[in-house]
Amino acid sequence: MGVVPTTIVPPRAAHAYILRETIEDLSRAVSASRVVTVSSPAGFGKTTAMLRWAELLSAEGRPILWVAARAGVDTLESFLGSLEQALLAAGYTIPGGRLTGDWRDWLAEFVTGRGPRPVLFVDDAQLLSPETHQLIGQLIASARDAMTTVIASRGECGINLARLRSLGHLLEVRVRHLCFDTDESIQLIQQIAGGAVPAADVQRIVADTQGWAAGLVLAAGAWLRDMAEGYPPDGGATGLRHEFASYFHEEVVEGLPQAIRDFIIDTSILGELTPSACAAVVNAEDARAMLEEVFERGLFLAEVDRELNRYRYYTLFREMVFGRLMKRAPDRAATLHRRASTYYGDIGQLELALDHAVESGDKEFLADQLERLADPLIYGGLLYRFDDLANGISWELLQSRPSVLLAMSWRRSRRLAFKSSQDLIEAAEAAIADMAEKGELDEYSARQMHLRARHRRIMLEAARDNMTYVERESEPLLEDMGDDHPYLSCTVLAQLLSARRELYHFHDMLRLEAELRKALGRPGSDFASIALKSSVAPTLVAQGKTNMARQFLHEAQTIAAEMDWQVSGLAALPALPLAEICYECGELEEAGRLVERYLPSIRQWGFVDQLASGYLVRARLAAAEGDYPSALSGLEEAHLVAIECGLDRLRALVISEQVRMLVKLGQLEQAEQVFWSSDLKIDGEPVPTLNPTRLNEFMAIAWLRLEMHRFRLVRSRKIAKRWLEFVRKRGATRSAVTFELLLAEIAILSGNRSEARRAVRSAVELAEPGGWIRPFIDEGEAIGALLVESYGSGPVLDTPVEKFAARLVAVLKGGAQMEAVEEDDFGLGSGLSLREVEILTLVSGGLRNREIGDRLGLTEGTVKWYMQQIYDKLGVRRRPQAVMRARQYGILS
Repeated sequence: MGVVPTTIVPPRAAHAYILRETIEDLSRAVSASRVVTVSSPAGFGKTTAMLRWAELLSAEGRPILWVAARAGVDTLESFLGSLEQALLAAGYTIPGGRLTGDWRDWLAEFVTGRGPRPVLFVDDAQLLSPETHQLIGQLIASARDAMTTVIASRGECGINLARLRSLGHLLEVRVRHLCFDTDESIQLIQQIAGGAVPAADVQRIVADTQGWAAGLVLAAGAWLRDMAEGYPPDGGATGLRHEFASYFHEEVVEGLPQAIRDFIIDTSILGELTPSACAAVVNAEDARAMLEEVFERGLFLAEVDRELNRYRYYTLFREMVFGRLMKRAPDRAATLHRRASTYYGDIGQLELALDHAVESGDKEFLADQLERLADPLIYGGLLYRFDDLANGISWELLQSRPSVLLAMSWRRSRRLAFKSSQDLIEAAEAAIADMAEKGELDEYSARQMHLRARHRRIMLEAARDNMTYVERESEPLLEDMGDDHPYLSCTVLAQLLSARRELYHFHDMLRLEAELRKALGRPGSDFASIALKSSVAPTLVAQGKTNMARQFLHEAQTIAAEMDWQVSGLAALPALPLAEICYECGELEEAGRLVERYLPSIRQWGFVDQLASGYLVRARLAAAEGDYPSALSGLEEAHLVAIECGLDRLRALVISEQVRMLVKLGQLEQAEQVFWSSDLKIDGEPVPTLNPTRLNEFMAIAWLRLEMHRFRLVRSRKIAKRWLEFVRKRGATRSAVTFELLLAEIAILSGNRSEARRAVRSAVELAEPGGWIRPFIDEGEAIGALLVESYGSGPVLDTPVEKFAARLVAVLKGGAQMEAVEEDDFGLGSGLSLREVEILTLVSGGLRNREIGDRLGLTEGTVKWYMQQIYDKLGVRRRPQAVMRARQYGILS
């Protein structure tokens, strides 16, 4: 039988060879190996790589034997004939002149011969017969180091090589070695299409082809044709194009057994192929064997993890197969997607289950999947995705699926859409009752659904800031749920703790903290712990347990950061309460970083505490920089959000902060307008009632600031004392600090410096465990001067309170919040500070307290306090006497 000449002659490359570092480096390993296997799907450049190695090895003097199975070598006889011609062409003599007889005689002489070791290249070995594979194996085993054999195939080469692999005599060249890197891909495209291809098109081609050489050539050629014809398709040079489709059909799919072809088509809907996923989709028990055969045939199936039987199709190949499936058999594709969605839902891969349910195009099936997977989707942090999908389903399908309705209601509560949330809860309760009446829900299932409905009502009322309802309903629900619903228990407990804080019910916090730790230790509570820790942190801060709150927030941030790619804005839940702690403790830079990054994304979660922390810290940071217009503008924005969403507690907090800043700026009338125009104010004195809330506290603080700066001091002192006694008794430490400082300011305005110092000392003792610095600085110069006066001289005792006070004084003396107190001797040891001299100079010019305050940016009450300090130091009681005494001492000219 004649041998086709192209069988034994290395083919000519269609394009100029691109020098590739990986291929060049491998040539040395090829030369030193007994056997080299080159395995990849079609078009990855196996033949081109072997041509390059043949060229390099030939230059070293090694004889090259080339056998191309594609050129008609389909039997053992034809292979021996081709090998015979290759040997003769390389200058070898064959005993008897033919290999088709007893070729073992030739092999014995060949192995013991002298001269350079030949290199046998066998291309397209997947086309050889099993007998030929066996022959090659015998050649390899007999030749040993006398010959290098390089075998290229699209899949497994079909020769037993395990022993050679274990002995280190086998070099395996795979797709990762043959793939073109980015620079090589660009070079190949430019070689084919010239430099005219725009950079964006080049990047797209490189990304789509994934280093596949034939794909790069096809894409570059397609781009040239598109430019010549003037109508490039929407998909660009790659995508579902005829050039790629015909290549895959002719080179890969054509000639495959029908079972293999059907398997490839059906499994093209899968992003990752495993035996179990394939079995579920194709509904066949031999899926594992089929998957292995597809891989071994080299049918564009890449191994993700072969030990775990995880594979994926190459992108362009999958697009071609899947595109044809969708175009020619959409109903079949929908069925396959439904099977895949059911499978992934059963094994807990929820996002994939949703993806395939959507791809099925079957809205009723999607609604069923959402109903079936509602709880695990929520517990996995996918409520936002759930809600987006449910919004695209008709009410006719939704109204009979209570789990979907309840999930949607929770999302509405988070988004502060209260009416919609309530309507959905009521619709879910009606659906539960209807299903129970029809026998579609047994007694246990109906009870569990009612527990979920009760949970959603608590979440709704928590979002409405109805903490009385939350506290009343939470504990019975926690008791009824027991340990069966760790995620729901965590969220209810978080709201219960928040309610206790807002209502000052700290009496059993130790028990609740134990419940908290128990809830966090339950399996399945990782995601819920983010919201739980973020919600409980402000409660801990209110009690002065700042370190524990920090720990919880840092832990929540760590978990949230791991999930933030999956759940947008999740890290904002712990970040904003942490920002408030950082601000309170004087860590302004970190507080600013957290607010800037996370405040924009918190609105979607609708947590009042986080909204309050974010807006409040942003405003206070601006005020700390002296930018009061920005601070007040930010508070106005927060006020609008609070009104829009019906968040009265946030409104009260904003009003209280607006009043504080406006009073500090000396704009008392504007502060009064802000307060009295609100419908949150109460008639009469804002004393703590039998059941006060923090909303009442915020409004009381605003009222006190206005009253004391109108010099209604007796009344102010009485109310401040009542609130201080109340919050101290309830264990609200952070609130107690505020009221102590307000009492100190009232005492200052009353001229009672000793009472003012006592109040400041009490505030310092309360603030020390929490490390709170900013409350003292933000109250203004009067409090700062008292602190310096109380702790600024003398030795620092070795106690936590004294050390904390020394730190406060150091901040005050070094900060821009107040003028440093200088002890220059102005005469007779008067000890007037620079600020006091400045005020006294304006007094000598005839300005009143109000006018002095406007000039220096101080409140009228603060100016009055400074005047009392001046009177005490100069030993006078009237303004003219103070000016005269200062001139006598040389303080004033």
